[in-house]
Amino acid sequence: MATGLFGNKYQQAVDNEAIQRRQLSQTGGLTGWAAITQGMANIGSELGYQGGQMFGGQTPAQVQQANYQAVIDSVPNFDPMDPASLQEMSSAMWQGGFYDEGMAFMDRSQDITSANLQNDLIKSQLEPKEKELTVTEQIAFDKAQRIKEAAELVKGMSRKTSADMEAVSKVLEDAGYTDTPEYKNLRTNLTTTKGVELTTRRDIQTDIEQEEKIEREIKIKAMGEVMDRGEGPNIVGGVFLRDKPDTGSATKTIALQKQIGGVLQSYDGILSKRGLDSKVTPAEAYPYYDKVFNLPEVYQGNSGIDFKFKPYEFDSAELNLALDTIFGVGNLFVPQEKLKSYLDNGLLIPGVTNVFNVSTGEVEVYNP
Repeated sequence: MATGLFGNKYQQAVDNEAIQRRQLSQTGGLTGWAAITQGMANIGSELGYQGGQMFGGQTPAQVQQANYQAVIDSVPNFDPMDPASLQEMSSAMWQGGFYDEGMAFMDRSQDITSANLQNDLIKSQLEPKEKELTVTEQIAFDKAQRIKEAAELVKGMSRKTSADMEAVSKVLEDAGYTDTPEYKNLRTNLTTTKGVELTTRRDIQTDIEQEEKIEREIKIKAMGEVMDRGEGPNIVGGVFLRDKPDTGSATKTIALQKQIGGVLQSYDGILSKRGLDSKVTPAEAYPYYDKVFNLPEVYQGNSGIDFKFKPYEFDSAELNLALDTIFGVGNLFVPQEKLKSYLDNGLLIPGVTNVFNVSTGEVEVYNP
């Protein structure tokens, strides 16, 4: 009766699946051997479906229909003309997760209650005025009036979320209608809704925590060292090609190359150990190891200095400081007087490197 009264879209979904299977069993206009081949293939598909059904397999539509029917069966002796029975079915639907159907049963209950009250009111108005109501009749009449007034008071108010239901409850409580079916049924559904929302929030929180865990694991994995043995000196060798130091001999130049390359190699290891505290991974930092040597405070070969007394300049402390600054470590930032040099050499990383903004007088993250 319940499915006939309110319709059953879940059974319709199962019927639609059957129609689609029957359509697939046709030959699609083919003739001869092609039609026979197509027909046999479709028969095999149908036999597979029937076999799955025999062993208890169900399609998603059949699972949904079975769940819906289980809720219907959980309310024995259901009477679609009894508001109380409709309210009971409404609560069962809510607890089973069929919220739209639950609201439909609730609306039906309220409609019948309102219609019964209207009939009682009309009947009482048609009775002779001089007739006195008995105490029992007066109590019943007053109760019916209160039920109608409560329903009218909150008519049209949303009940989709627990917050909505709390608002409706507050209106009924303030007006003194806590003894009416409208209020009692609402509180029952409110408890169910809060449980559903709590479960949903927990699921969402679990998903967020899982995503954060995966991101942390990815970041930790990405923080592994990227430089192979001897790669630091190779980078420095490229620097020497464009600005060669005058060490006096090839042997000394090779030794200097290894020394500076060792500093770079060490920095790669230091950066790796920063883990989640680092704003960049070693792989993201790698392209800047070559460019940082363009800063005059870090390295100068024979160009731009008096090589008769100082054939080259290299400062390992300045190298580490520049790299930390580029990668936004701690409170380090590029001062105004060095901003052009860092910018010209492509050493500012958007969203990472801190710079001094002369316009605002504050340190800000670099944003082109």
